Amino acid sequence: MNRINTDIALNTYLPSLLNGLKSDGVNINKYLNTSHLKKFNLFDCNGYIPTVLHNNLMASISNDLGVESFAVEFSNIFRATEMGRVSNYIFQSPNFQSFLENVIRYQKVIRSNYCVNLNINGPISRFSVKINEAKSKAKLILEEIDIIRILDAFTLVGGEGFIPIELGVTSKSLHKLELLLPKGDYSIQLNQEESWILFETAMLSKEIPNMLGESDTVDSNYETQIMTFKIERLLESFKPGAIPTLDELALIFNTSRRTLERKLNKEGTNFLHIKQNYLQRRSYQLLTKPKLSVKEISEQLDYLHPQNFIRSFKKWTGTTPHEYRASL
Repeated sequence: MNRINTDIALNTYLPSLLNGLKSDGVNINKYLNTSHLKKFNLFDCNGYIPTVLHNNLMASISNDLGVESFAVEFSNIFRATEMGRVSNYIFQSPNFQSFLENVIRYQKVIRSNYCVNLNINGPISRFSVKINEAKSKAKLILEEIDIIRILDAFTLVGGEGFIPIELGVTSKSLHKLELLLPKGDYSIQLNQEESWILFETAMLSKEIPNMLGESDTVDSNYETQIMTFKIERLLESFKPGAIPTLDELALIFNTSRRTLERKLNKEGTNFLHIKQNYLQRRSYQLLTKPKLSVKEISEQLDYLHPQNFIRSFKKWTGTTPHEYRASL
């Protein structure tokens, strides 16, 4: 029996990867029209996907297309700057130490089973990223992508001539990955438990290049409301009209409805409360779009009849959707 897996990950590079494959003539619908994936909007870099679906997607593409290394064949996609609003936020950091500390702060927002650390030991520092899940082909694919994104961040800050002191990778051999590694005299440790890099501590004081737009603060309620955070992010990531039930989420997570209910109860909430809050927030957003009728908005929010949506909206706000829109 498969173990329970309630981890989620930002789409980050998925939109660019899928669009790139489509441009190359690959029929991506073959992968996206599966029972669960077809309900997610994978073309929003700020959206989320359950890690089990993400891993299956990457492994399927690799197997079907004979991709030996995603990190090498699509290296232009896997950039430190390609993590949606998270990248926009961390690239506002004043220096590299603050940058890496923000990555650590928001590691679970990027991928909920990440373990990211920065160890400063005199003149030499160590930055590491670990994916806490069982070994698999998909995990190895993601770990190669991680090392490329780590090196990209260090090169953006340290310049094209950046050379690490030492590098640790999880693969047993470099294969084509060596083509993307910095040229220079440094050692590489294979078959590691995590991806890591040793570098000169002096680099932490370097300024971060101003290359991305500003961003509001990133969601940070993960540590206190883990399951609430995951379900909130997933609700925001489903396609319009495909909002899931708790039973559907339980099926994706390979667990029971009762288990999810217990986890939410421990956090002082329940699925109905989370879903109602989401519907309310989303209705405000949709009502700012004048081309959408109230009927179309009700359909996007999965209401069977517009009157049901109108009643809910009036309960939330004391006014109707038409009145609210007129007041904007």
